[in-house]
Amino acid sequence: MKNFLTMVRGLPFAMKVLLASAAARSLSSFAVLAYMPIYLYGTVGMDGATIGYVIGGSVLVGTLSAVYGGYLADRFRKVDLVIVLDFALILLYLSLTVFHHPVTVTAILLMANVASWSMGVAGSALLSELVPSENRVKVFSLRYSLQNIGAAVGPFLGIAALAAGPGGPFILSVTVIGASLLPLIIFRQRFLPAGSGRTAPAGAAEQSTEEQSAEKQDEETPTFRQVLKVMGADRRLTYFTIGGILSIVVYGPLLTFMSQYLILVEDRDTAYKLVAYISAANAITVIGAQYALGSRLKQDNLLKWLTVGIGAFVIGLVAMSLSTNAAIIVIAVVIFSLGEVVLVPAEFTFIDSIAPDNLRGSYFGAQNLIHIGIALGPILCGFLLQHFVPAAMFYVLIAVVVASWWFYVIGCRVTATDDEPVQAVAESVKAGNEK
Repeated sequence: MKNFLTMVRGLPFAMKVLLASAAARSLSSFAVLAYMPIYLYGTVGMDGATIGYVIGGSVLVGTLSAVYGGYLADRFRKVDLVIVLDFALILLYLSLTVFHHPVTVTAILLMANVASWSMGVAGSALLSELVPSENRVKVFSLRYSLQNIGAAVGPFLGIAALAAGPGGPFILSVTVIGASLLPLIIFRQRFLPAGSGRTAPAGAAEQSTEEQSAEKQDEETPTFRQVLKVMGADRRLTYFTIGGILSIVVYGPLLTFMSQYLILVEDRDTAYKLVAYISAANAITVIGAQYALGSRLKQDNLLKWLTVGIGAFVIGLVAMSLSTNAAIIVIAVVIFSLGEVVLVPAEFTFIDSIAPDNLRGSYFGAQNLIHIGIALGPILCGFLLQHFVPAAMFYVLIAVVVASWWFYVIGCRVTATDDEPVQAVAESVKAGNEK
């Protein structure tokens, strides 16, 4: 704890603001997410199936669009992109308090998810750009802990905000986003990398420096098609993205698939009680252990920690399949959650290490595609629970997470021994830009 507090106190002002903003955005997002089904049903008048399609479809569109959002983060100043997307979210959330037609609301939710997911990618790229490489894992682990705190607190505040009226959660989110946005605007210069007008004098000289920096950035940034070509040739990125999709199928929708399972093997009241225990155990473990474990990851021990994380998933899943006793379930979830604590910063560390400096946002955008697995998990588990004995779900999930480990192993080996293909494509793109 002492080392943790020392590290936090030693962070530059810009880092503290970015970390606080990440927690605030997580809180605002989950405050709205918890309320969204209620809003769509009671205020907009959608039925249950339509609500599922709208929410799931919006998340899917946002996830896919984040690839282009990452490209924009490379092409423009990252802090400016974050500010623009924050303003967009504020306007979109406010519009949900005014417009209630199903088609209009669906369009707004699509745009809000595009802005939200793209902002997450831009935020990761900005953090990576400003933090020295030796501190990135620690800072990212701290950010993930703060985001989980926001995710835990957000739903309670969102529901409490209903006391102000049906639009209360949206007003709460707008207020939180606005508060986190102010320091980015007021102290914008502190979030610019060295050589981007960060230390330039005020007035025309500063403007000239920034304009020159922007022109240089435009010259160095390849087109989106060229970026896709580079990333498509990078087998390391491909293997880790596939591994990430498979692993998040298992740990992403934990509460969902455990709810699906428990409602079949226990009575409803017991199932609800166990789901509450699972939620609390997962949140406490991730928040409490994230920095302690995540900060230990380094590039040279990445595969070892990935193996530990996958092992934690396997042990947790086996234990969950054996009993629905509350104590056993809680212990199993704690072990399982340690796998999440390890995997999330490990994936960040790997992508950060292989991303070219001028394509860092694009690489984080591609890595963001792993969240497709969150949508696939409940579908897979629902199919298994419908057609096989309930315990079979856990054994299939074990097979899926072991398969993800194999893709991580291949990705790490390619990183260590053979990255010529992507280098060749990158050189080809660079040569094409110079013609």
